[in-house]
Parts: sequence; structure tokens; C-alpha cells
Amino acid sequence: MNKWICFLLFLSGANTAFAQQPNYSETNLTTHPSNDRYASYSPDGSRILFESDRMGSWGIYLMDSDGKNQRAVIVDSADNRRPVWYPDGKSILFESNRNGEIALYRYSFQASSIKPAIEGAIPEGTPQFGRISPDGKQLVFTLQLNDTVMHQCLYHFDRKTIQQLTTGNYRFACANWSPNGKNLVLHARHETGNQTDVIYKFHLKYRRWTRLTQNDSHSFCPVWSNNGKQIAYVKSMENSRPEIFIIKQDGKVNRQITQNADGDTLPAWSPDDCQLLITAYRYGNFEICKIHLN
Repeated sequence: MNKWICFLLFLSGANTAFAQQPNYSETNLTTHPSNDRYASYSPDGSRILFESDRMGSWGIYLMDSDGKNQRAVIVDSADNRRPVWYPDGKSILFESNRNGEIALYRYSFQASSIKPAIEGAIPEGTPQFGRISPDGKQLVFTLQLNDTVMHQCLYHFDRKTIQQLTTGNYRFACANWSPNGKNLVLHARHETGNQTDVIYKFHLKYRRWTRLTQNDSHSFCPVWSNNGKQIAYVKSMENSRPEIFIIKQDGKVNRQITQNADGDTLPAWSPDDCQLLITAYRYGNFEICKIHLN
């Protein structure tokens, strides 16, 4: 292995401060000439999963929680993207075009194997943004039909059936689970004429919608805190620069977390809810950063 590949695989994170809202400091975990995105903590908080195009195609990587020991997990000729953890921390869910079309796959760390995450036929469309339920029994994913129509679907592992949760020619995207598995939080456009993304809470049993953001700008990529009390999300600012905000789970007490000249997006909570991982535009490309919450 040449020195350049060693550098790509084992580059340690640097600590660089950027302008934030008061009391929210930032630590850069990756400093790489390629793009690093879509980070999330392992259930025990010891490792961070992320995607990167540092080897040409998009691949899946791991690093320690301090940004050290960066190493490749899945790197091949395919684009392997948007990795997330299974609740037991022994597998990951990701998207790949390895068989010609984008599909959802499961990678087992123990067996080093890749298998389809969904058994059986999938409705017409592109499955994206998959998330495993806290009890590991269901998988929610976005089914993209075109640029403006996306639906949320629920896959039941035991029954091997897919249930479409949303209807209409609107965008419903990027659902994440509540810690108790009873609700989803997502962004949608069904009340804005498909013009503006709004954050909603969706109760699975009663199919009840609760609107959480009221602003005119786009709000997207919401994710629930592990204690169930807060939701982090992304909001487009007046100049289209995205920043990270946190609201209470009922939509009240909206506070801005990041404030940078370049964009911040894709928040993910640490297991103790004391930090957020974000994808931030730094040094001319996307990097993984950690925001320390006080």
C-alpha cells in the first residue's frame, strides 16, 4: 500500500474552531481533500460511521469517536452511501448501486457480508434514507418516484411486507424514529403546495400529523434526541446557507446551534445527547464536525 493510500485511510481528525452560536464549540473530525458526509455514532458511542469519496467512488468508513483511526469498511467500484447503524451495533444499513440500481443493503461486521436489507419486491421507485426501528423489527425508508414525489414506506422484517405510509403527489422525506418507536419525524411538503419543506411528527398507530416548524424557509433532515425530548434539524437561511437548529419535541423553544459562513447539515446525536455530528462545508469540501452542546 503506497503512502498516499495510507494517508487516505488513516488520516487523523484535526481540531479547528469555526464561528458558532455562543456556547456551542466545534471540533473538526476529518480534514480531507475529498468529501466526508453523513456521520452517525455507534450505539455505544465509541465509533463514528460516515461516507466519503476519498477513494474515487463513494465508500463507507469508520473512525473512533475522536476522529482517529479512520479506516475503510466498504469500498469498491459501486457507490455505497448513507450508512446508518442497526440498533445492536453489529451491522449497518446503506444504499448502493452495486447491482445496477440503487437498493438498500445490510453489512454484517461479524461475517463481513453484504445482503439485501429488504426481501421481496419493492414498489416502483428508488429506496433511500433507510432507518431501522429501535427494536430492530421495522425499516422506514423514502421511496423516490421523481424529483417532486417521495413517499415514506415501512418494511416489516418478520412479515416481509412493505406498507406505504403517505399518499399524494408530494415530497415526504428523510424519516427518523422516535426513541420509543411510536413516532417518526420527517420533512414534508403536503401543506405547502410542494414548495417548502416543513418538519412534522407522524404518529404511526393513529396516522396523526403534528407540524413542528412554521417558518417560510426550508426545514429538513430532522433527527430525534435519544432521550426523546429534542429534535435537531436543518434550516435554510436567507442566503440559502443551511444551519443547525434544535427544537423541543413539541415544536417549542427553537434555538440556533451553528452560524457559519459555509453550510452545516445532516445532524446526528451522540448517545448521551451532549454532542451533534454534522456535515459541514470546510476548506472547500464537506467534512465531519462535532458540535459540543452545553
